[in-house]
Amino acid sequence: MDGYRDKNGVKTQLGFKAFFVPTFAGEGKGQMFSQFPGAEYPVLALSAYSGSLGVDSGLPQNVYQLDTSKMNEFKNEDDELLKKMLRPGEKLDLPDGGGSITFDGIEEWASFQISQQPGNGLALGGAVAAIAGLAASLFIQRRRVWVRAVRGADGVTVVEMAGLGRSESAKLPEELGDLAAALITTAPVAPEKPDAPENPDTNEAGSRPVHPAEAPAEGAEK
Repeated sequence: MDGYRDKNGVKTQLGFKAFFVPTFAGEGKGQMFSQFPGAEYPVLALSAYSGSLGVDSGLPQNVYQLDTSKMNEFKNEDDELLKKMLRPGEKLDLPDGGGSITFDGIEEWASFQISQQPGNGLALGGAVAAIAGLAASLFIQRRRVWVRAVRGADGVTVVEMAGLGRSESAKLPEELGDLAAALITTAPVAPEKPDAPENPDTNEAGSRPVHPAEAPAEGAEK
């Protein structure tokens, strides 16, 4: 509070520390605490200070914390620190006619925050897809297949296939055979070699008949 003048007319500043509980537990039961969140028995514990608040220094300050390093706390007639617990409608009088501060009452209110995040649906869909993919990877048996095609000297291309299972399975040879059968239906097959033509000079037994001119003469020396 700025613009206040003390009993000597000197301009000074006032500061107050307050602690509020909505349902006071009562004196003699330890420090101030509330027995219930509702305002059943509200009490405000108040203490007053005078001096310099430091608001004229130009430095930023915390509005929720009172800096009392350059302030003095008010004292009552018994030279004790001035503190008082106020109920709604009660007031705290400052000494030497310095004024008073009143606890007028309580106004209950509620704060609501409404936000919209359009990307939540996409994030949820991505998370569900990732979980589904991870679950599918636990049941799908992965395979590695190598295919090598080598052309021989006769111009025929020989295709070789091999497979490796990431998990133990007896179906790997069968699956590799099914893949080879599927490739045969689309890949060209080398034509079969024609049979060698039969020699007309050979008989069924495989021997060639001898020409009369080639037959040895009777009585010739052997």
